[in-house]
Amino acid sequence: MKRVAVVLSGSGYLDGSEITEAVSTLIALSQQGIAYDCYAPDRAQRHVVNHLSGEGTEETRNILIEAARIARGKVSPLEALMPIAYAGIVFPGGFGAAKNLCTFADDGENARLHDDVKAAIMPFVLAKKPVVAICAAPLVLALAAKEAGYSKARITVGYGGNPLSDAIEAWGQMHVSVEVDQACLDPEHAFISAPAYMYDEATPAEILASVQAAMGALKDVLG
Repeated sequence: MKRVAVVLSGSGYLDGSEITEAVSTLIALSQQGIAYDCYAPDRAQRHVVNHLSGEGTEETRNILIEAARIARGKVSPLEALMPIAYAGIVFPGGFGAAKNLCTFADDGENARLHDDVKAAIMPFVLAKKPVVAICAAPLVLALAAKEAGYSKARITVGYGGNPLSDAIEAWGQMHVSVEVDQACLDPEHAFISAPAYMYDEATPAEILASVQAAMGALKDVLG
């Protein structure tokens, strides 16, 4: 059975992983018969948001500990990830992708990957093992493509004309608009992306369908 790494960025869409997307990812991988292990950075979140009020708090939370809520405790520090052990890597969305996995929330188009994330993703990108990114996580994918010197890699965040799609294109890649239940496949680079909650009004069923489209494409690429 092929095995992939799933990288979480916390728990909660405003400051970590989007929970519906993350759970849908684990469900869809299971449906496709793809085994997985979960990882997350072992460091403090950029900040903590009260998800009831939408306002920031003075709390400090650890990304790995928060991700354990989603992974039912079965999650390892990202620095322990051994790319050689996995056929691919998957990044669910949530603003944690822009805040905890890269510096887009602070630096916009001047963003960079955090060192632990860069060390995890680049071996997959350079070996052209499949990389899957959901919702806001294609920012991570596009930064890795830029780091690898790729250009015009096909990546989606759903629809164009938003700060994320603009950044993807500013980094030399090609943004492809797709509907909520579709995935974008770049077969040349083995990149797979899907919009999910980039469509804010999407239902949970549509989010699952979006993620299932991405994992179905992953199954096809893995063979």
